[in-house]
Amino acid sequence: MQTARPRIEWMDLVKGSTVLIVVLFHSVNQMESITKDDSVSAVWFTSMNVLEPMRMPLFFMVSGMLAAGAIARPWRMSRRRTYGMTYLYLLWSAIFFTVVAFYVNTGWVAAITQFPGRLLVGSSGYWYLYALLLYFIVAKLLRRYPAWIIVAIAVGLNLLRPSVAQWNRDFMIDIDGGSMMTSIVTNLVFFLIGAYYKELLTQITRWASWLWVAALLVPVVAYGIWRSANPSTWEQTYFPISLIWIVAGVMAAYLLVQWEAPRRFGVFFGARTLPIFVVQFPLLMCLSSYLHNNDPEFMHNPIVQLLFPIVMTSLLVAAALLLYWVTRNNVGRYLFEAPAWAVREQSARKRMALEQGSSNPLDLSQSSR
Repeated sequence: MQTARPRIEWMDLVKGSTVLIVVLFHSVNQMESITKDDSVSAVWFTSMNVLEPMRMPLFFMVSGMLAAGAIARPWRMSRRRTYGMTYLYLLWSAIFFTVVAFYVNTGWVAAITQFPGRLLVGSSGYWYLYALLLYFIVAKLLRRYPAWIIVAIAVGLNLLRPSVAQWNRDFMIDIDGGSMMTSIVTNLVFFLIGAYYKELLTQITRWASWLWVAALLVPVVAYGIWRSANPSTWEQTYFPISLIWIVAGVMAAYLLVQWEAPRRFGVFFGARTLPIFVVQFPLLMCLSSYLHNNDPEFMHNPIVQLLFPIVMTSLLVAAALLLYWVTRNNVGRYLFEAPAWAVREQSARKRMALEQGSSNPLDLSQSSR
């Protein structure tokens, strides 16, 4: 009998927390772009710079850990992570660029002809879906080679971040100016570390203590504050800092889930990262258009600047969760899951579980654990 595998709660907390930080980061960016000379806005911007070496690296590391089992399975048993991810990337990119075409008014012919190139270079916030698809394919294709060699190459690409950024400007930005290929290339290493060294990362939880967390946070916070004050360093790699953040994040998440409230928080948001992540961008596009076209006076109020990112994050998350709740039991669920024809092995597993008398078919959301 197939049964659902238990959720690893500290991973849920990491996933849920990082996606909320991503939404907060984007909310700060909307405000900072029109209030960059104001002191409160500057504090928010510095805070986001401090968290930047943690935000996506920690998320991709956990994503790699969750994909570790699927990487070892045959391709036909990995359709959720290939066909399914491709479906979601295409769908939400089409939604986003439709919103862009409406607001920017570039013309529908231009929007349609530019769409393939934008997909190719990951020129929207959905580069994260594109990256997960590419990372999984790379890890699966190279799984027969020694893990340390593959990870070493990925580390090299990360350390060469300025060169990767220049390559992106020379070749990818010609296709579309919003290319995120620098982020896609340099974050590969964190997914591979999670996928190939899952057990080693799990061992970190055995040494978790708040003293260790505090000691690790001191250098990374200091680095983030220094980096924020030195724009010339923004293209430089922060790989060692990200590794420290990962250790601190894993330890803190493991310690926090010992309490009921953080544990329930993590399970709730960790299971809903996809709708939160994808729904935010069309809404942010509308917000960005309003702020830049009107430059409202109230945005220069310090109290508004203090609360704006928190309020916007809460509203964006609430809107995403509402849409997810409204659509989960009807055809609208295909906004957040690929149809059965695209991920056929998922349906096969559910049928097998039912035929064997299981009342709880396999929970595929974390089946790779």
